[in-house]
Amino acid sequence: CRKLASWRRVVNEDEVVSFLAKFGFISITLESLTVAEQAALMSKVKVIVAPHGAGLTNLVFCNSESKVIEIFSPKYINSIYWKISSFYHLSHYYLIGENFENDNSDKQPWKPDILVDIKQLRKIMKLAEIE
Repeated sequence: CRKLASWRRVVNEDEVVSFLAKFGFISITLESLTVAEQAALMSKVKVIVAPHGAGLTNLVFCNSESKVIEIFSPKYINSIYWKISSFYHLSHYYLIGENFENDNSDKQPWKPDILVDIKQLRKIMKLAEIE
């Protein structure tokens, strides 16, 4: 979750969280955890679905069997977490959100919020063999 963030928020986050809950996912706001708690959590997860953001730095704590689906705004795509995933032998997938405009659209290029297409998310999950 990026509910506490000022930018790169998932504007349809409630819909995404509800969809993912059907597959056993739980929503976590990393900002509410200590660094030690974040590391412990990430060392146990099998799949991470998250918008691009600093919390994905915690991928360094994942085990090599973890899968990552990183979600981007079509206006800002950065490969840094794919590089981390590659270094740590994680299976990394990405989803580019839909184009739309809101108050964050005209700010810095790395700030646009994200609109997730649930059908596309499902396709990526199938590709990643997440059932």
